[in-house]
Amino acid sequence: MSGDETASVNAALLQMAAKIGGLESTVSTLLQTWQRMEEKASEGRKDLHQKVEALRADVTTMGAQISTATKDIAEMKPTVQAVQNVRVQADGVRNVSRWLYWAAVGLTGGVVWGVNNFVDIHIKH
Repeated sequence: MSGDETASVNAALLQMAAKIGGLESTVSTLLQTWQRMEEKASEGRKDLHQKVEALRADVTTMGAQISTATKDIAEMKPTVQAVQNVRVQADGVRNVSRWLYWAAVGLTGGVVWGVNNFVDIHIKH
């Protein structure tokens, strides 16, 4: 091999080595980027899992609270109905009392008028 050929081959080898070095650098950068993305994705999945677990715990707690509230409401229902019945009865008694009061006032007025007009009461002077 002559000197020119050797220099040409050496130059080609140097170019190839530079391109292989650049390719190796690119692959290394891509690998590091991929590893960072995988770490962030793992952290994101971990955070999401924790949030789902917290939500599940909240839903379980809420279910227990709803169950307790439903039981309490079922226990209070007869009392509420009894109070409503008493309120209706009280309204009825109040209305009847009002009518009786006005009837008594009217009868008293009528008796006073009757006594005044039909009975001649003289007071001695």
